[in-house]
Amino acid sequence: MATSADVVTEPLPDSDSPSERDSVRCRKTGSAPRLLELLDNEYTRNILKALCRGPQRGRDLIDTCEASRATIYRRLDCLEAAGLIATGAYVDPDGHHCETYRLRLDRLRVSVESGTVSVTVRSTTEDDGTHSDQ
Repeated sequence: MATSADVVTEPLPDSDSPSERDSVRCRKTGSAPRLLELLDNEYTRNILKALCRGPQRGRDLIDTCEASRATIYRRLDCLEAAGLIATGAYVDPDGHHCETYRLRLDRLRVSVESGTVSVTVRSTTEDDGTHSDQ
């Protein structure tokens, strides 16, 4: 069953200062502007594109996205805090335990109406891949 829900609706922020735009914020209680700020980052978008092909390990994302380890893991932490990705365990053929990352959403819609930003996310559940509200 597919459903969707507004994550947050709030007025557009007045501030356009570079220091606020460039900072990385990872807060569990997200807002539409914070989610849009996260998605505005090129590395974040590259990670999401890579995860569209299926679950990936962090080291694979580093290679795919051509970014530093710190950048990739910082972005993964933010995406997980925002509820857009989930982690899982992976055991490689040598018996080493690795963490994998996968998308928790299959649709994200942004609306701007009367000066208000609305972000709607349709996400998949952890257990069975069905859709649920976020």
